[in-house]
Order: sequence, then structure tokens, then C-alpha cells
Amino acid sequence: MYRMILSDLDETLLVNHHVPSCNQKAIQKMKNVRFVPATGRSFGMIEEILKEIGTSQKADEYSICFNGGLIVENKDARILSFHGLSFQEAKLLFDLGEKYDVCVMIFTLDHCYIFKADPSEVARKTAQKAAFTVIDEYNMDFLKDEKIAKFLYVKPDMDYLQNIEKDLPETIKCQFAMSYSSYRYLEFNPLGVSKGAALKWLADYLHIDIKDVIAVGDNYNDVSMIEAAGLGICVAGANEDIQSLSDYVTTVDFDQGAVKEVIEKFILEE
Repeated sequence: MYRMILSDLDETLLVNHHVPSCNQKAIQKMKNVRFVPATGRSFGMIEEILKEIGTSQKADEYSICFNGGLIVENKDARILSFHGLSFQEAKLLFDLGEKYDVCVMIFTLDHCYIFKADPSEVARKTAQKAAFTVIDEYNMDFLKDEKIAKFLYVKPDMDYLQNIEKDLPETIKCQFAMSYSSYRYLEFNPLGVSKGAALKWLADYLHIDIKDVIAVGDNYNDVSMIEAAGLGICVAGANEDIQSLSDYVTTVDFDQGAVKEVIEKFILEE
């Protein structure tokens, strides 16, 4: 019997940055099963989403943010676990990023700073209702005393981002956990941070057996939790390599109610 579902947000649960009513209704029908967002977003960016799924400001309800770097109990945004980047680590990536044709984003716990701003990314962050600031000067020294959650290179061109990864020095590749999301982000977290590691941490914290956890996603930053969960699922629109390692592939894509399908098939029909 499944006791917890972890769901990615973008291109999995959400349509136009909101939870469609079909997914909301399916979530509300579940009894004694936790629904936990597992996202690359900050906690501040998902408050409206938590309201839509009915877990906002509730004790014993949880969220996984920054690709697993932050685990929060939703009531009063109580931080259970946080693993961020040091300023020195972020500065390494920042200096390398200057030579690439990418927008650079640095997330602290509660804010996003955008360098070499791409207008499409500014529009995206506005739609996501993110707290962000565009920084015109390519200098991150003002972040020396901040808690840095994650670092991103941004470009809606996966081939270009993958070539950046190939170009990076081996010392960098060995120092960070790297992943892709939304077909526009190359993300850097501390080594060992992933949605899969966060799934295991939260399951242990809640005394839930891994076999009783479902994970649903669509992209490469979801692979670790799809592989870690008792039942790993990807949506129909995911790349074939992600589909091949999943236990189940939904018959519909995210914008047609993939999460609803998962809940109805594996929870409500049990």
C-alpha cells in the first residue's frame, strides 16, 4: 500500500504554473497518502501551488525544494534539512559562466539573482511569482554572506548545455551534483544532493518504507527519485531514456492529467 507520492512540478504536475483542477481533485480524494512536491524551485515559489493542492501551512505536510537541497515542513516553513553551496563553490561556477553564452542564476534560500539576463527567463520567473533581481554587473561578491542554495546555467538549448558539461574541467564535474531540468537549465547542487536522496531522507524521517513511495517526474533531475522510489513513474512526454528506466509511463502527458492518472491507477483503485 502506497503511503507517499513525490511529484515533480514543471512539466509533471503543473500547467502554466498552476495545478489543473483534474490533478487537484485527484489529490483531494487520497486518504492517508502524503503528496509531496519535489522541485527545483525555492519554497517561496511554491506557496500558491501548496494552496492549490491543500497542503499550505499544514503541519505534517512536506515539500522538497532545490532538487533535494531543502526539505521543509509546510507549517511555518520549518526547515528540516538544508545543503547549500559555499560562496567559493558558487564563485568557481560563476567565473566559468562568464565565458559561456548563458544566463546565470543563483538561488539563495529566499531569492533568485539573475546575471546576463535572458528576457525569456525574466518572463518565466515573473510567471512563477519568484522573488528575483536582475543584476546588471557580472559580480557576485554581494552574496558572500548569503546561504546559496543552488546555481544554474540557463539556455533553452539542451545541446549547448550538454556541450558545456562536456567542456567543464574534471575538477568541477567531481565537485558538484549536476542535473538538467525544463529543457533549459543546467543545475548545480552540492555533491550528494538529489531528489532521490531527499526521498530517502524524508521516507526515513516519516518511517515510511521506500517500497511504499511513488515518485513521478519527467526530466533528468527526476531520475534519482524515479530510481529510488518503490514505484518510479515518468510522464508520457519524457525522453525515451527516462521512460526506459521507469517502472511505469503514463498514457497521457502532464498537460492532460498525468498525475491524476497515477493517483487513480495506483492509489484510488487499490
